[in-house]
Amino acid sequence: MHTTHEPLVGHEDPPWTEPDKAVVVAVDGSRRNRAALEWATATAVGSGRPLILLHVLDESETATPFHPMDTDDELGRRLLSRVTTGILQEHPDAQLGTEVTIGRVADALVARSSGQSTLVVGRRGHGSFLRQLIGSTSIKVTSRARVPVIVVPQHWSTGQHLREPVVVGVDHRDLQHEALLYAFLEARRRGVTLIAAHGREVPARDWAHGSPPEPSAGEAADHASPEALARAVAPLRERFSDVPVELFHGSEHPLTVLLDRIGPTQLLVLGRHGSRGRTGDFQFGSVAQAVLHYAEVPVAVVPPTERPVRETHGSRM
Repeated sequence: MHTTHEPLVGHEDPPWTEPDKAVVVAVDGSRRNRAALEWATATAVGSGRPLILLHVLDESETATPFHPMDTDDELGRRLLSRVTTGILQEHPDAQLGTEVTIGRVADALVARSSGQSTLVVGRRGHGSFLRQLIGSTSIKVTSRARVPVIVVPQHWSTGQHLREPVVVGVDHRDLQHEALLYAFLEARRRGVTLIAAHGREVPARDWAHGSPPEPSAGEAADHASPEALARAVAPLRERFSDVPVELFHGSEHPLTVLLDRIGPTQLLVLGRHGSRGRTGDFQFGSVAQAVLHYAEVPVAVVPPTERPVRETHGSRM
């Protein structure tokens, strides 16, 4: 016996939109974690949601004869106590919860965020010459979590970008209603413009050694049209009539459009594909992978909503 799944039919709002769901943030005490913690706190307080501070003890590094797990557990609780004190000094009315757990870090984050609103994780910043690649934990949770995951670069300062727009990448061929919904909700809550953008897909082999190429005259008819972008956004644009919306139709590769052409933004939103790979993780398109690796702004990866369809019975031949 096994259970099959299919993408949620229709435009029902996903469970993570419910107002009582918490923002979960991974807390590890490192310098790069501060930006993620700041982002999560501002989002939870601004939306009136609870904030769960989660510290994960990596099971591969604990409970050795020379390093008892109780020691790490106590250190983790002290860390969360210090963080809680700092948050409450600035936000006395914040709804805070703290938890210390043990396990594989990515597994623990995915499990605890299930049924909540969002999961926030930090990411190393970029160096002087090259943007730093995203960490393995971040890529694992963004590919598996059932709620939106926000990856916040180490050097991001939430307070310096409050008036900048929210940007959502739109693929009219594989439209993710959930990503658009999340983007509209965040733009409304933040009181800023939403920019819906798309560009022209180019096979990776065509630009692996440099910037994405410009489309040839023969290819121009193949990429998404401004009309297609407008149609994709129209249903939610009507629902969120109070949100200012701009449409950005780029003729370049989507990566160029999202990272270089749009300009300053406080949040970049992408949808995640619904199919699973051999490992059980949801699959990313090439654009989403590249944005996660190179973006210097917070990136929200929004999963499709899935539901059980039916249980099927079969016998082995």
